[in-house]
Amino acid sequence: MKIREFQQKLAEALNGVEELVQGGCKALAEDTLSVMNDVNEQLQTAGGVAIVVTTPKLTRNGCAAGTIPADTRLAIRCIEKPAQNREDPGHLTALDAAEIVAQCLDGEQFNFAE
Repeated sequence: MKIREFQQKLAEALNGVEELVQGGCKALAEDTLSVMNDVNEQLQTAGGVAIVVTTPKLTRNGCAAGTIPADTRLAIRCIEKPAQNREDPGHLTALDAAEIVAQCLDGEQFNFAE
C-alpha cells in the first residue's frame, strides 16, 4: 500500500461516519493532486468542514513485505470558514468535527495522541 492509498482509505472511512456527513463535513487525502481545489470547493460550495488526512512524518520500522514499512502519526486537519459555515445550523464546527474524528480514530488500530 502506498502512503497516498493509506490517506485515501482513512478519508473514505471518515466519509462513512454518518455524524460527520450529516454535519456537512467531507474528508480528503492530502496527497491527491487536487487537494487545494477540493478544500476550496468544500468550503465555498458546500460549506461545512473540510477534513484533510495528512501523514507529516514517517519513520522506517522494518515491517514485513506487503505493509507500509513505517510508523507515522496522522495529522487530521479540520478546516472551516466560520462566518459561512455557521449560516447553516446543521453544520458542525471544525472543533466539533475534530472531536468526532478523534473518537473515531481512537481504538485498537489507532490511538488518539493530542
